[in-house]
Amino acid sequence: MKAMMITEPGEAHVTELERPEIRADEVLVRSRVVGLCESDVELYQGKRADGYFRYPIIPGHEWSGEVVAVGELVPDILPGARVVVESLRFCSSCRNCRAGATNLCERGYDELGFTSPGGLAEYVAVPARLVHVLPDHVSFEEAALLAPVAVVAHAFLRAQLRPGGVVAIIGDGPSSLLAVQIARLYSPAIIIVLGFRAERLQLAEQYGATHTINMSREDSQAVMKEIVGEGGVDLIFEGTGHVQAVEEALSDIRRGGTVLLTGLEASITPLGFASNLFVLNQITVQGIFGANAAAWDYTLQLLKNGSLQLTSLISHRFSIDEYDSALDALILRHNRAVKVIMVHS
Repeated sequence: MKAMMITEPGEAHVTELERPEIRADEVLVRSRVVGLCESDVELYQGKRADGYFRYPIIPGHEWSGEVVAVGELVPDILPGARVVVESLRFCSSCRNCRAGATNLCERGYDELGFTSPGGLAEYVAVPARLVHVLPDHVSFEEAALLAPVAVVAHAFLRAQLRPGGVVAIIGDGPSSLLAVQIARLYSPAIIIVLGFRAERLQLAEQYGATHTINMSREDSQAVMKEIVGEGGVDLIFEGTGHVQAVEEALSDIRRGGTVLLTGLEASITPLGFASNLFVLNQITVQGIFGANAAAWDYTLQLLKNGSLQLTSLISHRFSIDEYDSALDALILRHNRAVKVIMVHS
């Protein structure tokens, strides 16, 4: 089978490998579509955090495909099923998994596309517990975007947002645009998106943002105050990971509010805040790592009932042989890249 292999930072090539064998509790999936994100760029460039990657590795943690074989202990998934696959390999038996925190499995970090072979191989063997069968009306391209949806869904499920609140979303990347779509389902009074790219902010308005702030042209602090008044912001979703954006989120949140941190910072830079900020203002700060099983169930329900607009996020399509070009589209933002996908022939 054909597979894209990263052997070391900056070195990736297509290679031929044997089709993987499956165990009794596994499923063999023929990969169809793979989504790329900033973490794929970090993996290629060698900037991913220690312990969260290994080389050589077949990338691809956001992907969908078709089942071609199932192990003898898999009763409820049939060959031919169109599926999406969770990326985090959890054990189901540790304390965290039993409590529902499958994204924090105590057996240690293991993720398709980073430490285990991912979707940029033609065939991938995965535990059946990670596989979700897709509704008939959902395309492989849409399904390949469900992994980032699940992360955002996980964040909002933890936040327990109440109707009528004020939500601010910092960043205009794909995760932030997905956050707009999920935030609106909780019926907030105001959704504000802060970003730097006009075309992305237009998408945010299309998805349900009531206000957008172009930070390259406007004083975000002044405009935010004008929009929300003295009441402040109830929930801030921070999707970039940049230290300056995190500090802005912590500064802008109202007393008693919640900040969701979903972005990862490539360079480890300390935040410049005293602990009194959190204590005196009783701020809740939640770091969001991946998505648990409940978030995936919620994501599939949103997909089934038509609550998500995913196809409009896809700006670029490449073949597996065009991996370098796909990464360049993300890194250099060629032609206003939003979501880049790779399609197996």
